[in-house]
Amino acid sequence: TATLAYLERHLDGRPPPNDWVYINNFRRQYRPRALPLPAGVGRKFRDRMASLVKQLREALTAALGGEDYQDQIRKENEILQGAVKAGIAALQAEARQSGLDIVQTQQGHMVAALGPDGKPLAIENFPVSERNRLTEAGQGITAKLAQINRRAVREQTSLGARLTEIGRQTADDAISICMDDVQAEFEPYRGLARWLVEMRADVLDNLDMFLPTKSKAVAPNRLPPEQNYAVNLFVDHSDDKSSSVILEANPTYENLFGHIEYRPAEGGLVTDFTMIRAGSLHRANGGMLVLRAEALARNPTSWEFLKGALRDGEIRIEEPHRAGSVPLAGAPRPKAIALDLKVVIVGAPRWYYTFFSIDPDFQTYFKVKADIDADMDATPDNLSSYAALIRTIAHDHRQVHCDDAAVQRLLGMAARWAEHREKLTARFEILEDVVTEAAEIVHEQGGDTVTEAIVIQASEHRRRRNARVEDRMQQSIADGTVMIDTSGAAVGQINALTVRDLGDHAFGGPSRVTARASVGRLGVINVERQVAL
Repeated sequence: TATLAYLERHLDGRPPPNDWVYINNFRRQYRPRALPLPAGVGRKFRDRMASLVKQLREALTAALGGEDYQDQIRKENEILQGAVKAGIAALQAEARQSGLDIVQTQQGHMVAALGPDGKPLAIENFPVSERNRLTEAGQGITAKLAQINRRAVREQTSLGARLTEIGRQTADDAISICMDDVQAEFEPYRGLARWLVEMRADVLDNLDMFLPTKSKAVAPNRLPPEQNYAVNLFVDHSDDKSSSVILEANPTYENLFGHIEYRPAEGGLVTDFTMIRAGSLHRANGGMLVLRAEALARNPTSWEFLKGALRDGEIRIEEPHRAGSVPLAGAPRPKAIALDLKVVIVGAPRWYYTFFSIDPDFQTYFKVKADIDADMDATPDNLSSYAALIRTIAHDHRQVHCDDAAVQRLLGMAARWAEHREKLTARFEILEDVVTEAAEIVHEQGGDTVTEAIVIQASEHRRRRNARVEDRMQQSIADGTVMIDTSGAAVGQINALTVRDLGDHAFGGPSRVTARASVGRLGVINVERQVAL
């Protein structure tokens, strides 16, 4: 807690870091783009795009479903059909002059010979001489009919291109107002300005996505407009006033580096760029990330990936849990995000010596080591700070204050815990426990001041809860179960005091120290010589 407060004071006043958004990559949808934006702009852009897609759908539905556009499409089709029909009619008249006709079949237009009654007749029913004439004339008519068909196909292709261009122009006119406003609003942000231009082109290339009659015929690899043009607000700092300190209590890979969510659909799993989720590295980017040493030591995979991110200066979102499994079609591979932050690892010294100090890369990425002493000198400045801390703890807990005698008693307890009269313990959590309990006693009594008597009472309550082992040992001595001689003298035997520390309570207990004694030589004995060392 003290470390977090110190780091927050250090960052106080610095501007909040950038927002980060993931947006669709229209050329390669499996590689969504990551863009940094000033704090607050990301949320504004996301909300603006959500409303823009609704406006585009309404504008395009009205424009492409309007009578003017439909009339123009019909006219173009009628012109082409009229030209084809005129060509076939002229060729049909020419064929009839030769005793032939052009008839419509399931396979298309065909050349047929006409009998005496003016109806099509199989050519085998004609005399040989007439048959040869009809065959020769039919070949010429068939060649001209094929030429008309080829010209019709070319005109149809040209018509398709003209209709597409008409649709694009109509759609561009319809969306110009709303698109121009958004482009002008976000023009200062270069990455967004470029993406909005690409989005406009993509809308014009996929107009059928906005038409209600075609909404159910979307290709499997295409997202609906509400998702295709959505903004994944990956990291949002719009509510932050300054750079933040992020504490990650459980530094698993997913919690640190983020993950990709999946949803079930049609018997399988689907995902897209809108389902990419941030980790604590992303949220702390531009500020500080605090990790507990013991938690990081329990996640060696996270430790290796963390070193890689610090080495490369970027954060990549991968899926280690899917390693070795069948790749999921359409799963995004997000582009890396630039990493700029300070990582602080806090913990007991034993974690440093047993886990981190043996890693050759540790000092490469963690340059500053702060070994915090368990004690501090009882200087006037430290005593003043300590007294202020005591009063702050009491006030924050129950809105009570400590008088001078209570503060002096607590300072004496801090010196006792430090086991030195000129030092104070730096284990503030123990002091906080006593002050908190004293504040609770004051609150229960209806008072507003922590006195020395209440501090003593809280200390006694604490001892009573933690001193079960000490009391049992004292009772065994009083009962005579443990024999302790307190008078007289004995050869090779002495009473001693053993200090037992149970973590939350330390006490001394009597013990007997014995030694084997025998009659020695007169004078000074050299032990090393006697044992032949």
